Amino acid sequence: MKKMFTILLIIVLTLSLVACSTTEKPSSDNMIEEDDSDIIDKQENNESEDDNQVVEPTPKTDEEEVVLYFANKEYIDTGDESLEKLIPEKRVVKYGDISLEEVIVKELMKGPKKDDLSTVIPSSIKLLGVEVSDGTAFVNFAQEGLFGGSMQEDFTITQIVNSLLELDNIERVQFLIDGEKAESLMGHIDISEPFESIED
Repeated sequence: MKKMFTILLIIVLTLSLVACSTTEKPSSDNMIEEDDSDIIDKQENNESEDDNQVVEPTPKTDEEEVVLYFANKEYIDTGDESLEKLIPEKRVVKYGDISLEEVIVKELMKGPKKDDLSTVIPSSIKLLGVEVSDGTAFVNFAQEGLFGGSMQEDFTITQIVNSLLELDNIERVQFLIDGEKAESLMGHIDISEPFESIED
């Protein structure tokens, strides 16, 4: 009896093993094919997304040598009226995304390259932009941060006006505050009318 039971058990185990081995497993080839198709789909989706993206053209950049007027440090230190107040400094600047006139004012705000010169334009000043119309450069500052003494106001005006008047297309400079004409920048000098020239 025990023999019969043992034989039956062996037969059942053998059948079980055979059944397990014949169960279909997903082939590695099928898996690879599915992965490849997924990759191809993703690539096609990415390509179609790339086709729909708008590429901004690179703005044209030009270079020009300009003359920037900075304060003479010796004059500021000594107050000697026999010295020149402003000294020109030549510099090659790049422009394109903003106008040359605006770049000039920003370069004046940054300061000179030479150690014996200085910019007296207050660092608190915020330039909103520079627009040109009919030979007039409109230099627009924000009211916020626009403060300083009479010397700072004087040099801010003279540095900007003299530098912009070096350009052939600029005949006068009009200062604006928040886009509007004003009486003065910092409370000392009349800016209600455009400047056509300034004696330094």
